[in-house]
Amino acid sequence: MLVRSFLKFVVLLSCLAAVGTSAAMEYPTKAVRFVVPFTQGTGPDRLARLVAEELSKNWKVPVVVENRLGASGHVGAQAVAQSPADGYTVGVMATNISVTAHLMKSDAFVPMRDLQPLMIAGYGDMTLVVSAKSRFNTLTEFLDYARSHRGQLAFASAGMGSPSHIFLAQMQQMTGTEFLHVPYKGTAPAVTDLIGGQVDAFFVATHTVQPYLASGQLKALGVAAPQRNSHAPDIPSFAEQGVPGFSTEAWYGFMLPAGVPAPIAEKLYRDIRASVEQEYVRTQLDKFGLTVRPSTPAEMRAVVDREFRSYGDVIAKYNIKMQE
Repeated sequence: MLVRSFLKFVVLLSCLAAVGTSAAMEYPTKAVRFVVPFTQGTGPDRLARLVAEELSKNWKVPVVVENRLGASGHVGAQAVAQSPADGYTVGVMATNISVTAHLMKSDAFVPMRDLQPLMIAGYGDMTLVVSAKSRFNTLTEFLDYARSHRGQLAFASAGMGSPSHIFLAQMQQMTGTEFLHVPYKGTAPAVTDLIGGQVDAFFVATHTVQPYLASGQLKALGVAAPQRNSHAPDIPSFAEQGVPGFSTEAWYGFMLPAGVPAPIAEKLYRDIRASVEQEYVRTQLDKFGLTVRPSTPAEMRAVVDREFRSYGDVIAKYNIKMQE
């Protein structure tokens, strides 16, 4: 009897595996939705549209990009988590998810529980910039002055709880400095006031800083990363200027609602990775300043978990809140 029951169990598992494999072979049979929690033209949006175009050609079904905005990416991430776990909704996420998970706690949506990591596609970083009229010409000058004039230099961010706010807090923690934090509602108004001299410094995405440097409106003091950025090779890194270990490197990647069947998740991973590694896609992402470094789902989980702990410590220490 026991042997017979065991054999039935083995047969059942084999049938389930066959069903899963069959579903993956047939997938997708209808349009797939890429949810981007950020505006058009941002890193995640560019990534989503390039990959969606490749997948549409290969799958022979539409891959639609939907921008769902709000709360620094939290709204779109929650929309992904609450979608059916059938592989037809994919979130195109960024590092923000590790920040907002602390700032917008709710039993209804826990990102680390309700989202399933699929793949990091690549990374971007930020550069510390000051007005062209600023007295500072090097990162060392800037930090030395900040240490001896605590709270006197105004440092902009894109908003309370934004990545630039978190990076500012991390920099203060690592360099023994203290700035007057000036939160804005987005990057554009912060850059405008920085150019005008209303604030002293700001972190700007490295791939977007070049026009401001070329026009003489801003000066770059350093790429906040362990190494120079290939898109801005003339800007020294923080590490080579005596601030090792500090990095604003942010990932862009793909996540699923938790519980997507393994065969479908594996197919998504294989096909999305193949699209990201297409020469045309890599070239376009490179032009946008995204360094392509694909990960496995397990590697992405490790990165997200590590960031979640690290950002949680900073958020708690500086009592950072989400902007209302």
